[in-house]
Amino acid sequence: MYSSKQRITGFALAGGRSVRMGQDKALLRVGGYPLIQLTVNLLKDLTDQIFILGPPRKYSSLKVPFLPDQVASQGPLSAIYTALISSQTRTNLFLACDMPLMKVEFMELLVEKADNVDAVVMRFDDGTLEPLCAIYNSSCLPQVKTNFEDGKYRLSDLVAQLNVAYIGEKDLRHLRLDRRIFTNLNTLNDLKKLG
Repeated sequence: MYSSKQRITGFALAGGRSVRMGQDKALLRVGGYPLIQLTVNLLKDLTDQIFILGPPRKYSSLKVPFLPDQVASQGPLSAIYTALISSQTRTNLFLACDMPLMKVEFMELLVEKADNVDAVVMRFDDGTLEPLCAIYNSSCLPQVKTNFEDGKYRLSDLVAQLNVAYIGEKDLRHLRLDRRIFTNLNTLNDLKKLG
């Protein structure tokens, strides 16, 4: 059980249109469980305050509170905006539902680095970012709001404007993890490869 449970709100990102998958990714089963359930279970290792960011009618069976977009849906930025205006905590942990190999050890590292920054984000050795398993603290809200109003919906634009603590691949190796934990499922072929 994580010691800072009361200070964190966890958000499972279940929105998205799943166009390439051809069906709702969040409800696909891996290891006998819907992806959204696996995501919620991981977040439960870190906090008791969990919300699903997505339409309520699809996920009501999970008995987890949901937050549909409070602003016009423009991808993940809309969900983050909705989460931050709703959150009662400074530290907010976001996890996309299509990363079934994610490990709680990595998420704990995100939380550990969350003090005195706006966000904590994974940056790979090739410079690419993983912005959908990340911390966005409440201090991000003004910039999220500005970007949303200015039509700058890309998370890479947002991250570039924040005070960010980056996690690198050397940090993963220290945890005996590697970038496979960020494998995300976009197509049925991705699901087949997962085995």
